[in-house]
Amino acid sequence: MKKQAKYAERMVVKMKLKYIPNVITIARFILTASLIFIAPLSPASKTIFVIAGVSDMIDGQLARRIKDAQSELGAELDSIADLFMALVGVFVLLPAMNLWSWIWGFIPFAIGFKCLSAVSGIVKHRKVFFLHTLSNKFLAMILFLGGILYFIFGGVLAVNIYFAFLIASVFLITLEEIVIISLLDYPHKNIKGFWQIRKVNEEHRKTISG
Repeated sequence: MKKQAKYAERMVVKMKLKYIPNVITIARFILTASLIFIAPLSPASKTIFVIAGVSDMIDGQLARRIKDAQSELGAELDSIADLFMALVGVFVLLPAMNLWSWIWGFIPFAIGFKCLSAVSGIVKHRKVFFLHTLSNKFLAMILFLGGILYFIFGGVLAVNIYFAFLIASVFLITLEEIVIISLLDYPHKNIKGFWQIRKVNEEHRKTISG
């Protein structure tokens, strides 16, 4: 009986562990939403931004390391949380920074171009889905690190050069997304880059034929 009880206890612990990544992602939603009601670039705002950014780095890692923690729901939550954090950053934090006027002119185009990725998913696969490519992870990283550097060092010239680079990255990475989505046989979210398209399609075709 004791062995059975210990086994049952271990199973309960494992079941709880697999939900940790999703809990962290949901916490990022809550933290990001709180930025809407806090003075931009205040000490509290900066602290929350850092915590939310760190959570974005660890939830995916935990999902891959904890057994049975990876799920379609978790992947969707993570993508939506990233998008929400980016939008809050654009509409809440950026207005408090001294950006050049032409950068503000490009931001709506960058957001609109990013939406084309969702449109391509609807056209090709009849659904909206988000890719977890290495390029997207890189974009999330530079977005987070750029904010941290600004909080620490400030500097009008540096932050404007950074955002010019960020906007250019959004266009290039979105273009890669559109190409990948258009060439995939099915909506494979965890593809790492365009170089995996052929492999992913071949594996899918084998699964169907087998």
